[in-house]
Amino acid sequence: MPAKVLLVEVGLRDNEQISGHRSIVSDNVRWSTYFIQLFEDDWGPRDLFRKLFLLAVECRDDPAMPMRDVVVCLKDAPRETNPEILAFRKELEEIPNIRVFRYGSIDLLKEHLRSICEGWARDAIELAKTAADKSVSPAPG
Repeated sequence: MPAKVLLVEVGLRDNEQISGHRSIVSDNVRWSTYFIQLFEDDWGPRDLFRKLFLLAVECRDDPAMPMRDVVVCLKDAPRETNPEILAFRKELEEIPNIRVFRYGSIDLLKEHLRSICEGWARDAIELAKTAADKSVSPAPG
């Protein structure tokens, strides 16, 4: 809190939350600095989660937007044989400049997310300190 840094979770637990509030959800993505998306089998109804994911990537790639990192967590499915699900998984893993973390258990997922968020918090605190130092530095000469 002294560094004025706050990481807040905004989660969508069911498909209706995204389809019923799509513009609000999209705005939240646009205002975010970091984005994590968890997947198992597909992009959800009407590919709405794909649209959110692509929006996050677009925001990350635009220096004018606050988005700095996009992470995907993909649940392991070693026995999966459905070609559509396998194609979905392959597509996710082949998107350039995206960190894809495969997990087999909730405990492993929690551990990985904690590590990611701690790194983001350290980065945000460092940026806040740098900005504060610049704002109190005397003007040159």
